[in-house]
Amino acid sequence: MNPRSDLAEAREEPVVSIRVKGSELNNQPEVLLTESIDQTLGDLLGYRAREAVYDHLERRCYMARDEIPRRLGEFCNVLDTNFGKGGHTIQRMIAKRFYAKLDRTFVELPGCTLADYVQKASHSSTHSMNVPITTTTVTTYVVPDSTRL
Repeated sequence: MNPRSDLAEAREEPVVSIRVKGSELNNQPEVLLTESIDQTLGDLLGYRAREAVYDHLERRCYMARDEIPRRLGEFCNVLDTNFGKGGHTIQRMIAKRFYAKLDRTFVELPGCTLADYVQKASHSSTHSMNVPITTTTVTTYVVPDSTRL
């Protein structure tokens, strides 16, 4: 038996590769979001720190890894509480990766949390994300009238 002939035969077998785009998984956004969270935390914090975050979520917040997409607001609060301003950066990076998995354009909006971005992505499933979204902040000041005092 010649090992080189076995190797040649193995190479002749056709290789099948399937590439699935995020748009084809519209019915599985939770899976894409969980993957985005895993990958982003791993990239930004490293494997051990990512596992420490998940351990903290389970022990202190009673939130399992697979529950994060359904409890996204709480997850955002935990990131903000534990990482301060860095928590917002982590959320934005997770959102960018999530949008990339959905094959959508990410538009950074001031003051948005990860939960806001995920909600916008789910509402825009029939609309294009290439349309810029503008936000307006209205501040109302109440000044007491000194003549009435």
